[in-house]
Amino acid sequence: LLKLIHCEFLKLKRRKFVAMSMGVAFLFPIPILFLAIRQEQPFYMLFRMVFIFGEMLFLPCVLGILSTMIFLPETEEGVLKNILPIPVGKVMIFSSKCITLLILSIVYCLLELSISLVASYFVRENLQIASFIWFSILNGIFMFAASLPVIVFTAAFGKNFTLSNIISFIYSVTCFALAYICLGQGGETLLKTQMSVLPIVTVFKWYLGYFPLEPRLQRYIPYTISTTEIMIYMMIFSFVVLFIGAIIYQKKEI
Repeated sequence: LLKLIHCEFLKLKRRKFVAMSMGVAFLFPIPILFLAIRQEQPFYMLFRMVFIFGEMLFLPCVLGILSTMIFLPETEEGVLKNILPIPVGKVMIFSSKCITLLILSIVYCLLELSISLVASYFVRENLQIASFIWFSILNGIFMFAASLPVIVFTAAFGKNFTLSNIISFIYSVTCFALAYICLGQGGETLLKTQMSVLPIVTVFKWYLGYFPLEPRLQRYIPYTISTTEIMIYMMIFSFVVLFIGAIIYQKKEI
C-alpha cells in the first residue's frame, strides 16, 4: 500500500495543478491579513475567514479536481487494465488513491495555517499554536471526509474530466453556501433542520465549538459539537461511503 501511495505522489509531481493549488493555500490568507489589520480584527476572526473561504470553498473543489487527475487517466488510457494482472487488487488501488487525497487535504490546511501564523505577528497576539496545528490536521481529515461523495462519484462513475470537474465545482459552491448560511440570519433555522447532519455542516458546527465566539454568534453554542462527536460521526460516514465506493470501483468495467 505504501508503494502505491508513493507511486501516486510521483505521478502527481508532474501535474502543475497540484503545485498551483498548494500555492493558493499558501497565498490565500495574505489579502485577508491586510483586511484584518485594517479592521483591527483579532487573529481568530482572520483564521475564520481563511477557514470559510480557503477550506470550505476551495478545498472540496481542489480535492474534486485532484480526484479526476488521480482516477480518470488510468481508466481512459488503459493503465489500470495493465496494472491488474499484477497481484494488486482494485480495492488496494482505490485505497491508495484515497489516502493520497487525504494527505494532500491535510497538507493544504497546514499550508494555510502556516501563512496565517505569520500573519499573527502583525496582529500582535499570543496564540496557542499547538491548538491551531491540531485543528488544521483534524480539519484536513474532516474536509476530506466531507468531500468523499464527489471523490467516490469521480472514482466510480467519472467518464471525462469536464463533467467531473463541473460536479466538483458545484459541490464546492454548495458546501460554501451552507457554511455561509450558517453565519447568516437563517443560520439557526438551517441548524434545526435535517440538513444539519450533512458532513459540511457538521464540520462547521465543530468549528464553532472549537474557537471562541463573539457575542453575536454565541446563540450558536447549543448547536456546536465536540471533537469526539465529530470524530465518531466522520468515522462512520467515511466507512460507509468508502465501502460503497470500493465495491462500485471493484465492479467498474475497464
